[in-house]
Order: sequence, then structure tokens, then C-alpha cells
Amino acid sequence: MNYSKHRGYINVILLIVIIIVFFAFVGWISYNTGINIGEGRASLASGPKIILNGVDVPLAAISLAENADLQKLTGITKIDTESGLVEVDIFFPEEVVLPQNSVLSAWLVDAGKLGGLGETSVSDADQQYGTPYANVSFSNSVDDVPYAFSLGTLMWDELRESYYMFFEAKDNLSPYDAVMITIESDSNGINYDPRPGTPIMIGEIK
Repeated sequence: MNYSKHRGYINVILLIVIIIVFFAFVGWISYNTGINIGEGRASLASGPKIILNGVDVPLAAISLAENADLQKLTGITKIDTESGLVEVDIFFPEEVVLPQNSVLSAWLVDAGKLGGLGETSVSDADQQYGTPYANVSFSNSVDDVPYAFSLGTLMWDELRESYYMFFEAKDNLSPYDAVMITIESDSNGINYDPRPGTPIMIGEIK
């Protein structure tokens, strides 16, 4: 009799353990399902962005493009200055290739006091507490020439059949007057020159 009771207790304990394990397993499945759903939503939220209210900026090759045999390139930029969104496509004819160890970079450019497309945004309004570069001579030299803001390197996109990039800025882009494409012959590798390389295409933001 005692043996039967002892065995009964063991069976009850085993049953309780099985129930606990079952609910723990169900809870684990539900938790991981929730994570996967959340990740799915996050991936949808971070999917490709579309510029709805931007303007198109056609890009035309300039004479320096001939030095790299890229004079036949065409391109288009879509930019929403208020939202800080920029999209660039550069199209290569079939017979045209990018020179070895070179990459294309995109830039937004603000005109300088001595030239450049559009009107300069140079101002003393942001110099209340001192001269830029802590050097008047440097500051004047920089103000005289166009200022280029890097959007990064364009990469080949098989689906678009173009060298492509999408850029999202944290700031309003209204000070900039033009989009510039450069060829970086140092391939933007280790210890590359962060300043613009040779300009080969330009387009005015209107």
C-alpha cells in the first residue's frame, strides 16, 4: 500500500513537471514569435525610402570627364532639401567603364564668394564666438571657394543598372546650390584624401 502511494506521488510530481515544462515551452515559442514579428516590422520600417516631394536635378558631364573617358555618362539626382533626402543615379553606356582603382563620389556644393553655381551661403551669423579654424586667413580662403559636402561613394546597383546611392541627412539641405560627381582615383582606400577628387559631372539645384 505504501509502495502504491509512493508511486502515485511520483506520478503526480512527474505530471506537474511535464505541465510546467509544457507551459515553459509554449511561453518560449510565443516569446520568439513576438521577437520575429517585431524584427519583421522593424525591417519593413527600415526598408527602401522614397523621395515623394523632391526635385529632379539632371547631371551633365563636364570637360574634365574626358580625361577618364567618362564624357558619355548621364545622371539624375532627386533631392528633397527640407527632408534632407538625396538619391543619385549615374548611367554608363555599355562601352564605358570606370577606370581601375577609381570610384565615384557624390557631393552637395555651396557656392563660394568667388564663384560656383548659385548663390553663396557664406555668412558671419554663425561666427559670434570666433573665427572658423581660429585663423582669419584660413577662414577667408575657405569662404572664397565653393564648399563641398560629401554624400559618399556610389555603388553599382544591378536592379537599377546604375551607380546609385541614397543619402539621408540630419539637417536641412537648402544652402546647397549644386550636385557634383567626382572620380576619386585613390579609390577612397586607406588614408584617402577626404576632399573632392576630379569633378566630372555637375547639376544645379533650382
